[in-house]
Amino acid sequence: MKNKYVNRSKISEAKFRELVRFYSLDLTALQIAELTGLNRNTVNRYLTEIRKKITGFTEAASPVSILPPSIKVVEEVDQYLILIKEEGTEIFTDVINKSNHYVIRQIEGQYDLVIDMETGKHQYIGGDKNHRDSSRRKLNRIKSFWGNVKSRLSKFKGIHASTFRLHLKECEFRHNNRNEDLYQLLLKILRNNPLF
Repeated sequence: MKNKYVNRSKISEAKFRELVRFYSLDLTALQIAELTGLNRNTVNRYLTEIRKKITGFTEAASPVSILPPSIKVVEEVDQYLILIKEEGTEIFTDVINKSNHYVIRQIEGQYDLVIDMETGKHQYIGGDKNHRDSSRRKLNRIKSFWGNVKSRLSKFKGIHASTFRLHLKECEFRHNNRNEDLYQLLLKILRNNPLF
């Protein structure tokens, strides 16, 4: 079946575009499956692949130097740290193993906030001590983003550790492109870099 967004696609291009439209509206896989008539497992498979493409897109746009893969490995859901940076109106995120907490000293100039997922504690590592008001406003914007992430992810009623980073990057993508037409942007990303 010919589909310019998916290599070796088993669904039509029109059906895939419909799936992407509902995804851009932030519907769950179950809701998308019901609306499109596709199997929920098929929808989940496509959404996971779309999230992988979004992760690649956000990493390419990030001003933060990419961390080594050995640091990014996430094995257990409560054993990692989330790194957040704000630059301008955009937010950039990453995830590292909690066992790599020594890395925080190395990344202090690159990120603004570290969140320990086990304890829920936040550690502000960015900002200029001479400009407390601007640092406070920056921290408030980052915490607002984090509150939106928690609220958005709660609708999934639990996320597997292996896909948490993909969901976090999706939240980053949605935040940084909140003034864009996500449907058209996703189609453009997938046209340039098809699934599978």
